[in-house]
Amino acid sequence: MLKPITQEGRSMERRDQPRLIEIHEKFEQTDFGKTLAGRVRYERYKPVNVSNERWVELLGADVNNLTHLTLTYGLAQDFIRSAQVLQPDFLTSEDEQLLQVAALIHDWAESIVGDISFGYKTANDELEEQTAFEANLASFYDGDITLINRARTEIVFDRTGKNKLGQVFNAIERVGYLRTALRAGDHIVRGDAMDCDDGLRWLVADVLSQQPKPLAAYAETFQPVKQYLANQHDQISLMFEIVAENSDIFDNYPPEQREAKRRQFSESYKVWQEYCLV
Repeated sequence: MLKPITQEGRSMERRDQPRLIEIHEKFEQTDFGKTLAGRVRYERYKPVNVSNERWVELLGADVNNLTHLTLTYGLAQDFIRSAQVLQPDFLTSEDEQLLQVAALIHDWAESIVGDISFGYKTANDELEEQTAFEANLASFYDGDITLINRARTEIVFDRTGKNKLGQVFNAIERVGYLRTALRAGDHIVRGDAMDCDDGLRWLVADVLSQQPKPLAAYAETFQPVKQYLANQHDQISLMFEIVAENSDIFDNYPPEQREAKRRQFSESYKVWQEYCLV
């Protein structure tokens, strides 16, 4: 998530952690894991004549439903390493462990209920996913589920919005969305993915409409998020400019949604510009 951070005299690996990736390695061997491996995310933006393989080639591990889990695990580890330097007392060793487990398991139930793009998932969709997770946990993972249950209840399906770890994980997920949008933006700038250009522009517009505002708010509390936004400032600003210059992007939405989506983007752009002035 972040550029490497070093601090003289301080170890980046100050806390030993168990090999949590084994949780994922067991899940990916199940039929549920194989189902996720065969699906892609951000599918609403993918042209119908473009293969899943091409989509993953362009946008990377985040757009495959299974490898999205390990990518989010990597983002969680990046957040943890950065926090160890920038906010050394912010996360306990237990917090770090639970965040990594949450990253590995958070979309397991989508192997049953399917993936719904951010911003389109309703409260009923969330409840259906939570119910499917609880009902199938023993099939998802054959082993000690103590950590999984804690990560599931305290982070993945935290509905209060007040839980510190739930907020951190939400920030990590939002960085993941923004990261993929910026990768899509790279292809737009280079002009090397014309078979997907319209879809990539729509993806960028949709993500920029939804993610910068909450991430700017999280940056006030979470130093790793603040540094990520600083590191990506120029590219985020460029993507906003590209979308602002092409309002036809919003014609991808149903007619009854277009004006609201244009307003949402404009409001997000304003928040970003104000954030950059601070």
